[in-house]
Amino acid sequence: MLGISCGYLSNLTLFNSGLIFTIILLLWVITEFLLRKVKITLSSRLSTILYLLIIFSASFLWFKVADHNLHKTVDDAEFLKLYAWENVELEGTIKEKGYSASGKRVYVAEVSQSRLEEGLISLRNYRIRLYDDQFETRDLQTGSSFRAIVKLYEFPERRNPHDFDYGGWLHSQKIVAHGELSELIEKSTSQAIFSWINLRGYVQKNIDALFDPQIAPMAKALFLGYKEEISEVTRKNFSRSGLSHIMAVSGLHVGFIVAPIWFIIPFLWTRRWGKWAGLILLTVLLIGYSGLTGFSASVSRASLMAWLITYGKLFNKVRNSINLTAGAAIILLMINPYQLFDVGFQLSFGAVFTILLLMPEAQRIIPARYRYGKIGAFATIVIISVVVQAGLFPILTYYFGEFSIAGPIANAFVIPIMTITVPAGLVMSLLPISLSRVLAYAVMPVEWSLVWIEIVAQKIGGNEWSYFSISNESLLIFLFWILVILFLGSIRIPEVRWKLLIGVLIVFNLFLVEQIVQKSQPNPLRVTFLDVGQGDAIHIQTPSDKHILVDVGRWSPGYDSGSNTITPYLKQIGVEKIDAIILSHPHADHIGGIVSLLNEFDVSGIYQSSYEYESQLYSNYIKTADELGVPVKNIFAGELPEIDDNLRFYILGPMLKEAKPSSANNYSVVVKAVYGDRSVLLTGDAEKGQERELVNIYGDFLKSDLYKMGHHGSRTSSTENFLEKVNPELSVASLAFRNRFRHPNLESVTRLSNYSEKNYYTSLEGAVVIVTDGKNLQKIDWK
Repeated sequence: MLGISCGYLSNLTLFNSGLIFTIILLLWVITEFLLRKVKITLSSRLSTILYLLIIFSASFLWFKVADHNLHKTVDDAEFLKLYAWENVELEGTIKEKGYSASGKRVYVAEVSQSRLEEGLISLRNYRIRLYDDQFETRDLQTGSSFRAIVKLYEFPERRNPHDFDYGGWLHSQKIVAHGELSELIEKSTSQAIFSWINLRGYVQKNIDALFDPQIAPMAKALFLGYKEEISEVTRKNFSRSGLSHIMAVSGLHVGFIVAPIWFIIPFLWTRRWGKWAGLILLTVLLIGYSGLTGFSASVSRASLMAWLITYGKLFNKVRNSINLTAGAAIILLMINPYQLFDVGFQLSFGAVFTILLLMPEAQRIIPARYRYGKIGAFATIVIISVVVQAGLFPILTYYFGEFSIAGPIANAFVIPIMTITVPAGLVMSLLPISLSRVLAYAVMPVEWSLVWIEIVAQKIGGNEWSYFSISNESLLIFLFWILVILFLGSIRIPEVRWKLLIGVLIVFNLFLVEQIVQKSQPNPLRVTFLDVGQGDAIHIQTPSDKHILVDVGRWSPGYDSGSNTITPYLKQIGVEKIDAIILSHPHADHIGGIVSLLNEFDVSGIYQSSYEYESQLYSNYIKTADELGVPVKNIFAGELPEIDDNLRFYILGPMLKEAKPSSANNYSVVVKAVYGDRSVLLTGDAEKGQERELVNIYGDFLKSDLYKMGHHGSRTSSTENFLEKVNPELSVASLAFRNRFRHPNLESVTRLSNYSEKNYYTSLEGAVVIVTDGKNLQKIDWK
């Protein structure tokens, strides 16, 4: 794992990695076979060290090989970027299918031929993700071949710091393109005699036929680990109730599959070919179930462990569960070293190692007279849940920012039922569809069980007390947690526990030092220009950790920057209170997210332009603020809002006047923020009329180091005289890549380039993050 991790972080080439491995291997050979003849003791010590380095460098090299192959796959499909938003004709085979969060059918297809344009055909093989909102009339089955017209999308990249790296996830699945299925020209069913894809599809169809349509998605998730049809709300409830592991399909499910073999082992021992018959039956069962679940990391790990343990039991071999788990990890990482960075892999192995290390000690809590009875079995379920949740604390908080405290309660209500529900439901799902009527009554108890499990997840996970949010960004917490688990697991081994305790204390002190160093460093001013498309949304994090929003993005039917972009971003960085919101003017691309933000956060106050504007959005915002008791103040030039003692806010516009301009743009709230020797100028959508007024009144005071380009780079803003006074070091324009206004305007961009040293556009960069300590100003690369 260390070798793979270093390979991931290192920039060494594949050739240099291979060279290092070769040198270490040669040194080991020299030490083991030549030096041993002269100095045995020295040779033994050196060969041990070199042997460990061989394992490390081999893992390092193996990751570099996998990384090289992945990049080659991606590079080979680079030509597809040239056809973004164009229709192409593709031929291929459907490998997987599911649903997106928006309800569209999603397919993963292996493409064998691409007709890109007239006379240009590519025979390169690649994987593509297809979306289809017409699937009811042209549903494709896994394993079937197809020929279709596909509208290729741009390959996704992260647009904001909190965004899920969808493009990175696609690449990790070796998917190099995605697009909309526009027209299905022809399709044909699979001619293969057998394939796991077809078998998985067959079982899914059986589940659809057997179970109520409302229950079938839950059945697929719990029996097969197929979660694509589960709603986001249901997933969140399972996660917050500590029940997400039962949809991961892991050791628990594999245990249900293997249990019958363990019951008949005594019978197999007494038969001549019993052991081999049992081993063959076990192998078929485990491979079959792994295939049904898509050979996921959790099931593959659990199946490998179950096979090794059962083999040891059948043939009376020595068994060590911790070593067997490690062996399963090594095999999986040899198959795909990228699995080490998959959260599912980490959660799966983290849970198993935690159980194996801590449960022997944790079970001693149960009094001996109850330990092996029904009370003991129930208590063991609760203890296992507590142990696993505690053991996975750093992983859950690092990746998800949430930690469930209700897991032990929820698992106690669910796990006993699953011991019968999962095997019974899976057996019924494997039977032919023709028996669905016969099984109609037999399936009812399974349906009731599934409904009960979902109710438990909903009732417990839907309450705020079931979890708490926490931000964990320190990697030292992982090392600390591992050492604590090892210490507790070795509490009865004196020669080991004290060494581990020393390690725990050392790492804990390092963690405290890290926190002290971070706290002692002067906090910078952090300005984040969020990518909200054709709109403005700027987050200012002050040196005193105050949070200010200048404009809150856009609103359109079906889209709200507040709920879609700003709220997830603020929650991801741990913001609970917004100290001030400044709305430059009341257009929908600047106040679009205000209502959802007011409903989601504690907002201390809103400063806005006094320009009267009639729109439903503006009326809803004023009404919501009034209902929630959030003060709304019209602000004018000359006022100095006191938000942070370390930061000065100067309001430069609009001027208080009776006759307002015809356009709300020219009555924008203009803010200049000064921190130390550095300053930031935010002008909303101010056009040449207001810019001219600013130049006449403030002159050289407009000089700023960071400038938010006026009106999304419109031709009517960022005029010559205005830029001459501002003369920024860095400039940022917030706009969409494709917009009906054709922003940014060439003339405006040319003018800006004559005065600003570096210009950034959210349409090209995604979110732009600028920090300053009051002296230095720099752009942060957050991707």
